[in-house]
Amino acid sequence: MKIGNLKALPWYLRLVMFVAGAAVLYAGFWYFVTRPTRAETQQFNDEIAQLLPRNAQAQIASQRLNEFRAVYKAREEEYEELKALLPEQREITMVLQGVQDRARSNGLVLKKFLPKDDVQEGNYNGKKIEVSVTSSFASLRAFFEQLAHYQRIVSVTNFQLTQADKQTSLKTVEATFDLTAYYVSAEKLKPAAQPAGSGQVPPATAPPAK
Repeated sequence: MKIGNLKALPWYLRLVMFVAGAAVLYAGFWYFVTRPTRAETQQFNDEIAQLLPRNAQAQIASQRLNEFRAVYKAREEEYEELKALLPEQREITMVLQGVQDRARSNGLVLKKFLPKDDVQEGNYNGKKIEVSVTSSFASLRAFFEQLAHYQRIVSVTNFQLTQADKQTSLKTVEATFDLTAYYVSAEKLKPAAQPAGSGQVPPATAPPAK
């Protein structure tokens, strides 16, 4: 169609022809020129859709790892505190010496401090001592109060209290009891040791102080 004939057509036909031509050009451009870009964009979108769940899982795993580290640190600190309460076997002599020092500092007269057979309870052992003392009631009470706040774990059993035969201001009662100082043996400590970074906390159980 010649341009002269095109001008002779009504305006609405010319508009339709221009719109149709523009649509053909746009369709060709969209299909042939932008097709590779659209395919690459779709590939990126598919990869993003696959990575989003993985990223969410990684964030959850990271949060759980931080929580685990916090729990492990707390358990490690708790274990160190329990180690202070429950000494090793080689330290038990110092613990017993500390008990004797507290008895003497409170005015107790040690009539007997006789070691007996060790006892074993689960993961810990106990050094049992048969004790007999003479003192005033107030001094005896002060001694037991100090034992209750002693840094090491000790227990008192088989307690008996009687009136002293020959009483003075500082000696009014006689007491006999079994004192047990608890400790961890070397054999129990070996399997408790963990390699660095293992994330495991060795168990530490202890009897209640009495």
